[in-house]
Amino acid sequence: KRLLLFAFSFCLLPIAWCQLPNYWQQQVNYKIDVTLNDADNTLDGFVKMDYHNNSPDTLHFIWIHLWPNAFKNDKTAFTDQDLENGSTDFYFSNADKRGYINRLDFKVNGEVAKTTDHPQHQDIIKLILPKPIAPNSSAKIETPFHVKLPYNFSRGGHMVQAYQITQWYPKPAVYDRKGWHTIPYLDQGEFYAEFGNYEVQITLPDNYVVAATGDLQNASEADWLKNKQPFTRNLKAAKKAEQKKGAGMSEIPSSAKTKTLQYKQNNVHDFAWFADKRFIVNHDTSKMASGKVIDVFTYYTTPQKEVWKSSLLYAKDAIQHYSSLVGEYPYNVVSVVQGPASFGGGMEYPTITVLSPEKSSRSLNFTIAHEIGHNWFYGI
Repeated sequence: KRLLLFAFSFCLLPIAWCQLPNYWQQQVNYKIDVTLNDADNTLDGFVKMDYHNNSPDTLHFIWIHLWPNAFKNDKTAFTDQDLENGSTDFYFSNADKRGYINRLDFKVNGEVAKTTDHPQHQDIIKLILPKPIAPNSSAKIETPFHVKLPYNFSRGGHMVQAYQITQWYPKPAVYDRKGWHTIPYLDQGEFYAEFGNYEVQITLPDNYVVAATGDLQNASEADWLKNKQPFTRNLKAAKKAEQKKGAGMSEIPSSAKTKTLQYKQNNVHDFAWFADKRFIVNHDTSKMASGKVIDVFTYYTTPQKEVWKSSLLYAKDAIQHYSSLVGEYPYNVVSVVQGPASFGGGMEYPTITVLSPEKSSRSLNFTIAHEIGHNWFYGI
């Protein structure tokens, strides 16, 4: 199945080279401040968006994705798809393992803005604009938000104090020549989103290792990652703990001290981050044909140490391969992160990809190559 998908992506190349006449796309720039509370697995954040209307249409409303609400109850599109695929884990889960987003209070250009529910999907709302956004103009949209992170049933959430923070903030739906694309969160398929520039500030306990989209702005944290000594634990005990789906995390108490990390990335369609106190960090650089040097990171836990020992080489080979055939990698960093088994192989995000635990270095090499390729298809 993976090989067929990979081959199909290259069949689309001729289409990608051809720009449609009078093509346009919206741009949404983000500034997000977020704090992780690992005692109750929640996020408290504030997002500011600059929404640029590059369309020929005047907008009177904007559909907003609230994808954490896909895990709110058993009446969502995600739940329906999950059941259709034969999984009942989420359907029969307890309330403490479910998730949601709330405490929203939208303002547009400083004016309070009302919202209405989507007629079908709990993870989409309509933001009513106090004043329309004319063509070739923009609006400043802001809101606080609170997220209860779900147990990781599907491509994001947490497993005790290992965090996979994906599809986590209020996000405008795409508006293109075909109109609005109000797509609910699903376990299968990609995420259609507007491109933009991101500035994200993350606050969390000091002893977490964080891997995220974009360029880390904290020089001291970057040096710490590049020289970090791995947390040492008995391999047998570590494997046993992971088999219990996160049990044993209490052996690494969270620091009472917090740190605030800043990331920036332009020209991407999403931002994801991952935090785990157990991560082993590997770092190297890779020189592109143009002479640009990029940072390459891999993050994994002790039970995967043997399988991941050549992960940097696999990531560098993948970046060079696609750059030579498709177009040079335009970003400054590429990261590969080991996540839980619920990712079902892997899931890509701009400049970073997360993989399920692999059984062999050969399968890891293949999956890294596949997921890094998504930086081009559907990314760049």
